[in-house]
Amino acid sequence: MKLAEIDKMMDEARGVRVVSNLTVEESGVDPIGLRQINLDLMDHVAPGINNVTQHVRYYTFMAWAAWKASSQAQLEGVDDPKIISDLMERYEAYYAWSHLLDGRQFRGAVPLKQTIARTPEGQSFHFEGKIWDDYKRTRTNIMAPTEYGPSIKALRYLRLDESVVPDQVMPAVMEFEVRVQKVLPPHLFAVTPPSVSASEIADFAKELAVDKPSDVEQRVFRVMFHSLGSAESASSAMRRRKATIDYLMGVLKEIGPSTEDEIRRRFVENRLPVNFEGNVEDVTHSAIMLSFLQARQLQRLATEAMLLWTERVLSEDSDGGLSRPVPTEELVGRADEAAANLDDAYSGATTVGDYLRSIELSGRSTGWPASAAQSGTAVVDLMNALREAQRRDITRVPGLAARSLAVVKAINDALSLTEIPQTLRRVLDGRPDRLPMDLMSKRLQAISDRPRASMWAEVIEAWVIGQHVHWSAVRGGDGKQRLRIGLEGAGWMRVRKRATGNFVPTPDRLYTMLALSASCGIIRRIDEDRFAAQNA
Repeated sequence: MKLAEIDKMMDEARGVRVVSNLTVEESGVDPIGLRQINLDLMDHVAPGINNVTQHVRYYTFMAWAAWKASSQAQLEGVDDPKIISDLMERYEAYYAWSHLLDGRQFRGAVPLKQTIARTPEGQSFHFEGKIWDDYKRTRTNIMAPTEYGPSIKALRYLRLDESVVPDQVMPAVMEFEVRVQKVLPPHLFAVTPPSVSASEIADFAKELAVDKPSDVEQRVFRVMFHSLGSAESASSAMRRRKATIDYLMGVLKEIGPSTEDEIRRRFVENRLPVNFEGNVEDVTHSAIMLSFLQARQLQRLATEAMLLWTERVLSEDSDGGLSRPVPTEELVGRADEAAANLDDAYSGATTVGDYLRSIELSGRSTGWPASAAQSGTAVVDLMNALREAQRRDITRVPGLAARSLAVVKAINDALSLTEIPQTLRRVLDGRPDRLPMDLMSKRLQAISDRPRASMWAEVIEAWVIGQHVHWSAVRGGDGKQRLRIGLEGAGWMRVRKRATGNFVPTPDRLYTMLALSASCGIIRRIDEDRFAAQNA
């Protein structure tokens, strides 16, 4: 609201009024602005999926719903897109309701329980009116941007016009249609909103449960998810996705049944498996970018953990229980002391360069980035330790962060010696305001001759507080309170009542890639946590 508008309001409504307390909504997403590079890397190595996509059948179902709604409308002489869209939503509601009735998990069950599922036993629900509108308004449908929608379109199960299903997908759609006709009465599909009892749709999930794709569905999904990446007409995203899956399959053949962390530990090495299928150049590039991704995940987590540490220090009470301004020098001294107490290599170093070289030399026998999978310098171990330290002992964070940033620099320096296309380099370095790894490495190198504690002046002032203040200002136009730390005369103060919550690594889509690959038969799922090559 502009000042002139406020003046006008005051002129038009003179007098004294009681107003409510001023409330400002706080926002805590990506407080240092590092997240986007992580997402760019994930989009590059795992395009077309997100951290939700796990089941093949959702793709088949939405393609069927679009085809069925369009076909039914055409059969009845209707061509209104709104009516076709409403039909799709109704078919999706049948499917969700049937899963709820059968006690099976299905995304978006809560709005269903609050609306349609409250229909008294033995009565029918009419798919029109206030309750139906409430359900559509409160639910998040499968095609939503935060659900399967972007992936269904990216994998080309539906074209931009959601009623158009590609020919490659139609075998799965037609098989699905045959099975639907066995369990749902014809009047449920009509354009005119029907009244539907629970008993009429109860067998939908029993016959076509969301986690039980057929052989035809699996075969079609393998084509759309993987095989099309080798076609001459394949897009860049298709080729990159296929290369990553080929690399993943080769890694699983090499290391056997593995958890996500075991796979990540192997990814960081940037080493091609002895036996893998696919285009060598494409797989090589996927391997490099997956190694960079592991390092970037560690860089982001270490930096954000230092934000939490800084806030905790600024939250300490002084006289009268009020927190006092803390100068940079004190923050630097506290971080230096904490790191020296935890890390012998750090305590034995005199300069920043001494410490960085000690970490680099510790991996000389194995080489970098392979050493980032070894005890003491393993990316996966350091991320787990940073998460644990935030929960249990915040004083460990500076020591873990120092080692983490040194490991990231060693990985980046080693991988940077490899020639990669400019398109890949832009993914890594194209956002200088997001503190890319190469810029971070150069900044550490620039202060390598300075005393050891100088590292913390750089990290705390520039990478933590500087980045945080910058992104708080950039995003500050919506009225939300993003700023956590401010300058108050003699030093820094926390400006929020509550400190930041603990930070975790950015979800990297590995689990959903594994889940989808297992769901369509590319790899095998051993149990909830482990996956294996198909022939292992």
